[in-house]
Amino acid sequence: MKYSYYPGCSLHSTAKEFDVSTKVVMQELGFELQELQDWSCCGGSVAGGVSHDVGMALAARNVVLAQQQNQDLLAACSGCYNKSAKAAKALENNQERQKITAILGDMGISVSENNIRVRNVVDVLANDIDISTRIKKPLHGLKVACYYGCLLTRPENITGWDSPVFPMSMDRLAQTCGAEVVDFRSKTKCCGGPILVPKEDVAFELTKRLLDEAKSLEADCIVLACPLCSTNLELRQPDIEKKYNVSYSLPILYITELIGLALGIKPRKLGLDKHIVSTQPVLSKLKTCS
Repeated sequence: MKYSYYPGCSLHSTAKEFDVSTKVVMQELGFELQELQDWSCCGGSVAGGVSHDVGMALAARNVVLAQQQNQDLLAACSGCYNKSAKAAKALENNQERQKITAILGDMGISVSENNIRVRNVVDVLANDIDISTRIKKPLHGLKVACYYGCLLTRPENITGWDSPVFPMSMDRLAQTCGAEVVDFRSKTKCCGGPILVPKEDVAFELTKRLLDEAKSLEADCIVLACPLCSTNLELRQPDIEKKYNVSYSLPILYITELIGLALGIKPRKLGLDKHIVSTQPVLSKLKTCS
């Protein structure tokens, strides 16, 4: 299966390990990713806050480019996926498509009714392939907390491939990899990512609650699929430890890195050496339990 691959801004900057591991794992499993030519920022949550129509047009531009390449669009970042999926839905609505056409027309981009699907890498890995037959190094002894955040499976009329309330796709993938999945009740609670800059104290408190629960469950790591969530849970983890006088040192892994380890791919090839919070405790635990 071939996809137009949309990395988005984060995977080319702060979340390079997500980009690297996605490409390596998908190739290992037989998927062909062709990076979307001339892709641009989807606008995230910021553009839509300024102008709904412009924000939607920014995301729709990438969907239209994928249409021209006649391939479904695959996004790894849950935020990019969510925004792109909404744009694809908007292109199926005559009124919304007219607004998008008016904006993109000034850029010389021709818009038609949407005829492709926007997919997320978690959706594809969970529903389009049986990875159980490809596991080479089961992750026995590793306890993981799967965190979905706000955008990966919401809203249901846009996503629809997992429960928006209590999703299980990453849980099942982690279990297939041989890991023990803890009962992480906060798996869809907000980490405060979008408000980190204007309301840092609130964001830190929201993130701390997630780290506290994962730690109380004795999880060896948190597994996710969102660079923005990773920013709060990993990049800001030392700041939260200092602010609240607590200690976590809790590795934050992308689901593709976890799967890659189970497929027998070398940690460095997956980008595990690029993390702020060291992933060495995870690798040491796997070595001890192997």
